[in-house]
Amino acid sequence: MDLHVEVAPEVLGRVSIPGTDLELLITNSFFTMLLVMGALLVVGALIARRATLIPSHVQSVFELMTEFMLRLVESAAGGTFARRIFPLIGTLFIFILFANWTGLLPGMETIHWDVDGQHIPLLRPPSADLNMTIAMALVTFVVVQIAGVSSHGVIGRLKHMAQGPLWLAWLLFMIEVISELSRIISLSFRLFGNVFAGEVLLGVMYTIANIIKISVVGLLLPVVFLYLEVLFGFIQALVFALLTMIYIVLAAAHEEGHEEHESGHGEWKEPADVEEGSARASAGD
Repeated sequence: MDLHVEVAPEVLGRVSIPGTDLELLITNSFFTMLLVMGALLVVGALIARRATLIPSHVQSVFELMTEFMLRLVESAAGGTFARRIFPLIGTLFIFILFANWTGLLPGMETIHWDVDGQHIPLLRPPSADLNMTIAMALVTFVVVQIAGVSSHGVIGRLKHMAQGPLWLAWLLFMIEVISELSRIISLSFRLFGNVFAGEVLLGVMYTIANIIKISVVGLLLPVVFLYLEVLFGFIQALVFALLTMIYIVLAAAHEEGHEEHESGHGEWKEPADVEEGSARASAGD
């Protein structure tokens, strides 16, 4: 048994885009993503149509995951705002969870597709493709900015990113911009690195087990790491979803204590503070 490791996803085929010279590359990770999305949509639709007060086993599993994530989001974002962002957080968690677990399915490395005389794996976990994780991280970045602007307005969002004395605000703003952009890298590379490393680790364990042949060690060695990958897949999906939630909540949160700042300190002030200060000055006159 040869150990096959490829960092980049492998191309299964190309689809020409009508009216252009561009081609859509169908990679093994993209193909697996379509299978995962299709399976989740079909199962979700069947559960929604056949939902009962006494849930079935499949309905109970999905209700348990939904309630688990909803409680986490409500504990951090509150009731009303949590209901607004929960569809995104819950969708990210469920999709990434099952995308991570596809690497544990039989046939991930044994089913091959012939392309130009080469045998390449037909299936690959979507999360083991850096393109996929970057795309999800970009979605998170855009949603965070939309949440910040919706909550504070454009000017308020800029002030929210440049708090502190006026002479230091520009530096804090630059640091905040770098921090926002670095989240794309941290979210995408964390998920990709852990899932890809788990895929390589399982491949190594399968190779070792094949060399050992029939023995207790050869049978138990891959099983132990399979259970570890189940745990790690859950943890990585949860971490990505919770970090997305935290970033959105922080961007939409209103700063407390602005009303205590006085104009003589050279700090940003909310419009309500300015009006209050003007009213006091008028009363004093």
